Amino acid sequence: MTRSLTGDESRDRLRWILGQTPIASESYAGVSYRIERTIGRGGFAYAALAARIAPDGSVPVVIKMMRPEVVAQNGEMVTRLFKKEVVALGRLNERVPPSPFVVRLLDAGAVTVASDSRSVELPWLAIEYVHGGVEGETLAKRVRYAVEHTGLAFDAERATLVIRQMVAALSEIHAAEIIHRDFKPSNVLSCGFGCDEMVKVSDFGIARPTGMASTFGDLTLGSPGYVAPEQVHLRNEIGPATDVFSLGCVIFFLLTGEKYFEVKSTLDGVMAAAGSERRSLTRARFLSPEIAERGEACRAIDAILAKATHTDPRQRFQSAQELSHALTPWLGAGTSSGKPSQRWVSSVMSARTERTMARDPSTFSWVARHNPGGSSVLVDVAWEADGHCLAPTADGLRYWDGSAWTELSPPPVSPIHMVRRLGPGRWLLSSDAGRLHVFSADDCFEALAYPEPSRRITAFAGDLDDLAVLVASSSSSAPELGARCGRHFLKPLALQGVASISAAVRLDRERFWIVGRRTEGGAFSALYFPLDWRLVELGAPGAPALVTAASQPERGAALAAGGRHVVRVGSEGSTQVELPVPSNWSACAVDVLGGEWVAGAGRVWFSPGEGAAFQEVWSDPSWTAPFVSVSADAGRVVVVTADGGVLEGRGG
Repeated sequence: MTRSLTGDESRDRLRWILGQTPIASESYAGVSYRIERTIGRGGFAYAALAARIAPDGSVPVVIKMMRPEVVAQNGEMVTRLFKKEVVALGRLNERVPPSPFVVRLLDAGAVTVASDSRSVELPWLAIEYVHGGVEGETLAKRVRYAVEHTGLAFDAERATLVIRQMVAALSEIHAAEIIHRDFKPSNVLSCGFGCDEMVKVSDFGIARPTGMASTFGDLTLGSPGYVAPEQVHLRNEIGPATDVFSLGCVIFFLLTGEKYFEVKSTLDGVMAAAGSERRSLTRARFLSPEIAERGEACRAIDAILAKATHTDPRQRFQSAQELSHALTPWLGAGTSSGKPSQRWVSSVMSARTERTMARDPSTFSWVARHNPGGSSVLVDVAWEADGHCLAPTADGLRYWDGSAWTELSPPPVSPIHMVRRLGPGRWLLSSDAGRLHVFSADDCFEALAYPEPSRRITAFAGDLDDLAVLVASSSSSAPELGARCGRHFLKPLALQGVASISAAVRLDRERFWIVGRRTEGGAFSALYFPLDWRLVELGAPGAPALVTAASQPERGAALAAGGRHVVRVGSEGSTQVELPVPSNWSACAVDVLGGEWVAGAGRVWFSPGEGAAFQEVWSDPSWTAPFVSVSADAGRVVVVTADGGVLEGRGG
């Protein structure tokens, strides 16, 4: 298709260029992209929020398209290198699950427009949309949020979590023989909260395959304060160490909330990098006190960042992993439990404005991301912070990448009774004989075996390396609660009179909530204190059973549901409500702001939390399969049915 570019530039430039006609996919039959609004404009490309419309559903994506004037001025070279980049990035998506730390490439193509009386072919690509939540969708915004709301930048634990993910991303990018060349905080997308926080490297607009002198001729590339000197000089020295330079600058920003090189132009940045002076952590206003009070660590980190940003790329760390191995021991020394700092948690917990407290359910728009009716039945679901999930079925293992389900064939283990997320890109799978396996796209290994091999693990909560609770079930005897602390099993606790346990969730450091069904009928609900080997029953609600539970440990609050009943547990005990619905609840979630979600066949209800009433926010009687899992964040909820239907709601 051809669009005219004559006339004044409109406010929404990309929609003005393309008009109202959707962009047809060149790779997938029946798939098109409808531009909704332009959300960014860089030196080489536009970015727009769009909807990927396919026969099986619609998903939000980001479309990035080269600017016509850049293509017109640089000829076929831009298109050729753009396509090479797409091929290289496509290799990062070949694994299932794909890399969690690189924004997912979904599609690519080209559209022809008329510019200055000539036809110009504009390359475009579609990437996944990342929901930023309360703190923002980029690392730059999240650091600014931390400084504004806590008076400090990232603490050592949070910085370590993010650094490891960025290093993993750069390592995969470099293994695909791509150099990013514009690595900076605004090009690192972010989602999730607390231990679930995840980052994804994005914006490869000036990336290039290794071994090529320049991507866009003699254009100056990179961002002031982050660009390596060899990029500006256009020397044939660009390689992984080029991105290491930028990574060192980003790490300083994480820890201090300030730029490592306070410069306004790339040339000024080259001159600053050539000098021997470097900024020191000890003079940063927003440095976490847990780091600031360790003078030796500060001096060591200063020296590591100085080496990472050496003007000569041969004198730097030669890989992101090498930099990480030198740095993270100094960040980790003296840190506490590995849990989010209380000031960080409090800053997000207190983000509940009056508008948030009284959320209007009518502001949520609902879209079927994948239509129900699949042949496989999902046994369990575990969510990533980016809205992707892993789900075992009777036939194997399936992965939802935000736009489609993919079968993992063959499955890493079989059968799979349960799946839990351990961390970004890492999952815990339960198999026969009480075995638990750690699974990622690169590996699968047995993590532990329950002392009684006649049992199988059907529920899990906590941290394998700290304190965890396991529900061990058997067909011939009552379920029992196993606990693991410091990598050692504690004495199991048999649950006499209990037929089954459907869920175990963590409430806080030492308390877990266990729910299920009694042998004589009726719901079972109890608090478990594994370190004390103590169980405190909370009284049976009117439900025939509690079949699902979820929690926000940072709030010390949890939710369970079954039948028409919803049970809340918080610091002041438990309460229950009965909702006037014809179907039974089968899934629930608590979002980061305390919002409560319950779902059953064809229905989703919501409460702002803190004892507020529930309201129906979505219903469709054609969705007859029960919902089996809910992922909820501030302003977004994703719900999955037992037959693979995916429903998403977004707040206005």
